[in-house]
Amino acid sequence: MKFTILVIPFMRQRNETVGLAGRDRTRFRPLLDAVTKQMVFAEELGYDGFCLTEHHMQVEGIEATTNPILWNLYIAMHTKKMRVGQLGMNLTAMNPIKVAEDIAMLDQMTGGRAFAGFSRGNTARWTTTMGQHLDILAAESDHSESDKRNRRALYENWKLVKSLWTDDLTSFDGEFWKVPVPVPWEFNPTKDWGPEAVDKDGLLRKVSITPRPLQDPHPPIYAPFSYSMETARFWGAEGAKMVSFVSREKEHFMPLVIENCIEAAQQVGKTRSAKDIVAIGGHLMMGMDSKSTESLNTGFQELFKYAYDAPPYNVPMGRLWKGSNQEVLDEVCRLNGTYGVDEFFVWHHVNYFEPEEEMGALQAFSEAVISKVSS
Repeated sequence: MKFTILVIPFMRQRNETVGLAGRDRTRFRPLLDAVTKQMVFAEELGYDGFCLTEHHMQVEGIEATTNPILWNLYIAMHTKKMRVGQLGMNLTAMNPIKVAEDIAMLDQMTGGRAFAGFSRGNTARWTTTMGQHLDILAAESDHSESDKRNRRALYENWKLVKSLWTDDLTSFDGEFWKVPVPVPWEFNPTKDWGPEAVDKDGLLRKVSITPRPLQDPHPPIYAPFSYSMETARFWGAEGAKMVSFVSREKEHFMPLVIENCIEAAQQVGKTRSAKDIVAIGGHLMMGMDSKSTESLNTGFQELFKYAYDAPPYNVPMGRLWKGSNQEVLDEVCRLNGTYGVDEFFVWHHVNYFEPEEEMGALQAFSEAVISKVSS
């Protein structure tokens, strides 16, 4: 089994009442140092990977995950073999050419340790602002016209990213992107080494990116997932692995998801099993002793009700990795045995709780689970 840490970095600590902590230039470097120290420690403990969400404009100091790819590269530079990725990069409001280039460079610079995660963007403040050139609004999963437009952008942009990664030259005519725009192109290297990129009238018709990813055909793909069967079938056919954080009480839909994904893959000639389709995540709420465990749980409950299960997100808490060592180990083994899932994600706050509590949580989960089941 493999275990990847989904780091949630904070520029403010528990019980702080300071205002726009995310604008305080003195706060980011200590956060960066804390994440680096913890991920070096996590690699020693047997964790397989590191990833972040993508958020922008988080001036309050909550989830300071601007530019996950730079975070990925920095952590890769300080670790030896830990995989690095995103869960996920916005693939609706952003320029898919730039996303494809950046992840390909990350894969090359890390020696093939990158994985790529993509999302639709569920935060109106920055998704709508940064997607205004395409009239893209945040995903609501309400089947509204704006939500359908967001989904079409996801599908189209992924198709473009995949082509840029796998095809030598790309020509793409979509609803949102025309690649390339057919401009006059006279360049001797193109004439000598890539003449098929230009038509008989001297107009540019095909382009690509440099470099392509190191991994063949491209880094593994992940997508955060809740309940949409349309999303499940799309990523199932595309070969991605969905990461679900739903609670045990709501996991009854898991067999249906796996069944639909296997069917969608078969329809495009792919053979996939449950372990290729789904990974399961949970919030890390284990401490090295009862006092730390109580502090983590109390603080997390307060934070979640304040910043997550509240407008504009209103998201359910989902699965918690908590309880005794044996209880958590039994739960991981149950999920593995019931669904065939062999990859797990650990949602872990950094720089919000006390440093020893956060380090202790990583160690507690490692001792309870990773040391017992990793292969």
